[in-house]
Amino acid sequence: MEHHEDAAKVMAEGKELELELEEVYPEKHRTTVEMHKLQRILQPLSPLFLPQLPPIPDTWMFESKETPQSFKDYVLERPPAPARAHYKIYLLPLTEPGGGHEHVGTLPDLRILQRFVEAWFDLPCKVLPFDPLLTGKGIASRGNGHGNDLQYHAKDSLRQIRIRLPMDGFCIIGITMADLFESSQMFVHSSLSLRDRAGIFSLCRLDPAWYRVSCQMDFNALRVVEGYPKERREGDLETLLRRAHGMLSHDLGHFFGMRHCQFYLCRMQGSSGLHESDANQDQVDLCPVCLRKLSWNLACGTHEASPPDLTTWCILRYRRLLAHAERLGPVLHAYKLWLRSRLAQLDFNVLPAAAAAAAAVSVASAVRKDGLEEEEAEQAQVDVIQLTPDSRAKHEAELLMLFSRHDEDGDGRMKVKEFCRLISSVDEAFSAISAMKMFEAADVNKDGSVEVKEFLSWLLLPDDPGEAEVRILKRLSAVSRLARQHTSEEELDFLPKHL
Repeated sequence: MEHHEDAAKVMAEGKELELELEEVYPEKHRTTVEMHKLQRILQPLSPLFLPQLPPIPDTWMFESKETPQSFKDYVLERPPAPARAHYKIYLLPLTEPGGGHEHVGTLPDLRILQRFVEAWFDLPCKVLPFDPLLTGKGIASRGNGHGNDLQYHAKDSLRQIRIRLPMDGFCIIGITMADLFESSQMFVHSSLSLRDRAGIFSLCRLDPAWYRVSCQMDFNALRVVEGYPKERREGDLETLLRRAHGMLSHDLGHFFGMRHCQFYLCRMQGSSGLHESDANQDQVDLCPVCLRKLSWNLACGTHEASPPDLTTWCILRYRRLLAHAERLGPVLHAYKLWLRSRLAQLDFNVLPAAAAAAAAVSVASAVRKDGLEEEEAEQAQVDVIQLTPDSRAKHEAELLMLFSRHDEDGDGRMKVKEFCRLISSVDEAFSAISAMKMFEAADVNKDGSVEVKEFLSWLLLPDDPGEAEVRILKRLSAVSRLARQHTSEEELDFLPKHL
């Protein structure tokens, strides 16, 4: 892939992509079996990996002139990788902890972000003691019009942070609740020095409470006085933490040499502001292109924790991140659903549409060779591919998302109560008795729960499809069409009115 248009073409064709540039991997990973497994796990299956939209106003793609970075480009650029002597990621708090998380300006618990970084990159991450360097000498500051708050010069701060990088550090990130600015910009969320392996992140403008202003009239002075809240509202801390996860994983990716992704909706894609990152990046993981970059980088590293098997590493990474998201409850809810759906795709061994069609035809051919009559063989083929390849792949992905959304405990099994809620969400006209009958039909092994494989087989490969199964699939198709139509209308709203 060289451009986002290639990603859209791949999705439209529905073909299984072949892994290229196998020769760039370390010798221990270049076995036929491992390369084949890696090829399967990097398939861009929809709807979890959707191509980025063409550049439209008010998006990063519209404003940026950055060239796309393919995997080949990434390899040729020889990105930095963790080494035996430099492999730890350090977080340096620049705002003093304390005061309770309900207070505006209080730094979240960095141990949460520490665990996330370790799950994301599979590298050790350490939180250093608080450092008051922002209030020291050599760092310019100014007012930012937000009460008595001060802004600190990001580049000045980086000069101080870089000399605090421990000997075994791969990079160091200073994290503060103070506002930052650079000479050419009114404010910045972050600033990086890749050469010095140092960065600084401001969580100030990620906090929803920071934007709230109350105005009241001072009749003595005859002027309007602005007031700013001191307490966070319910949900503010969760939003702040979600955005901090997104910014940290994105910007740390740049230290591994990854430029902004221009292929799929991806954690590494650029953002023109919170409106874009909230809608896209925070809800997804790395796309197949960027996941391949990161896994190859770590495989080429000389640190002791270099992954022995890349496919296993990718799956374990998803599981570590899912466990982290589940511990945080509602903070990473959308990302948690994405991870559950992704793991369900891998567990069920979902294929791209064209590859699924080829597999279906081969099954039908094998049945015919076993001695069935021509008429019986044709019927077997119809049973295997009752849907077209494209619609089968689409329905599989939609059903995986639906299953993950109602699998409350995330164990891959759906109890009776969860199953009935799922059926009701699809079509409220189904009665409780109908839902119970469907549960009995889907629970093939009769263990009192419906696994994800049973759920998909019940709807997509039924022995005797009934009215309920057909009705559910039709309902899903109608909802999907409405969602696509709604998305298209939203995209048109971005265009200038004279077009």
